[in-house]
Amino acid sequence: MQPNLHSAGVWTRKVVLITGASEGIGASCAKLFGQRGAKLALTALPSEEFRSEEAASRLVIPGDITSKQTRIEVVERTIGHFGRIDVLINNAGAGQYGYPTEVDTEISKRIFDVNVFSALALTQLVVPHMRAQQSGAIVNIGSVGGKVSLPWAVMYCATKWALHCIDDSLHRELLGTGISVLKVCPGIVDTKFREHVLAGTAPGRVGDIRRVVSADQVARAVIRGLERGRRTVYVPKIGLIFTSLDFFAPRVMDWYLRSKF
Repeated sequence: MQPNLHSAGVWTRKVVLITGASEGIGASCAKLFGQRGAKLALTALPSEEFRSEEAASRLVIPGDITSKQTRIEVVERTIGHFGRIDVLINNAGAGQYGYPTEVDTEISKRIFDVNVFSALALTQLVVPHMRAQQSGAIVNIGSVGGKVSLPWAVMYCATKWALHCIDDSLHRELLGTGISVLKVCPGIVDTKFREHVLAGTAPGRVGDIRRVVSADQVARAVIRGLERGRRTVYVPKIGLIFTSLDFFAPRVMDWYLRSKF
């Protein structure tokens, strides 16, 4: 983003569009950006707790982000209401547990639609507006699982690998345009992710893992990453060590992951 992002009170002049904003990381991003004075455009699946709202600094548009019409509506209404979009946070996501030999490929198509294709399609709608204003940031919520493939969540990991690939390609395409791309790689986050997966259950020992971070920690990392002009952030930072271990000592990673199922 532009250098003035480092100045005090800069967020009061920014419009942040967040998908999957009803709970978890998306809701925490909405809360923390809102506390800093940013104007918010929020979208997620409709529910009793997530209903349409239109106020001076907050626009809520319920809908299914995999729908082309929903994506168009979200972008058009945000531009119409606030006049611009400064940050797009592609956070909406779905999970699926299952090993490569048994995973339901039809459900996997839905996972890819939510986690990859809707994020890319929404980015394609937003980037022309950012090009016109010569500034902006695209934030994609990936995963450490997009760096280290977990056998019990193969298709979820595959979607995050794909999203990371899009991150890197988009970054290189947009160099020199004033638009930055931030890749966020959380580890296990304390959300309702496991309750909402579309299929399968986590192996017992995976469910026992206690090294988790809060959704607020991830949201704070997003803000710091944007303010410091980072290309990639890991939450927690040990995630970088985890991914490095897979690269430099894959047999050790094989042994560690095998111990979890």
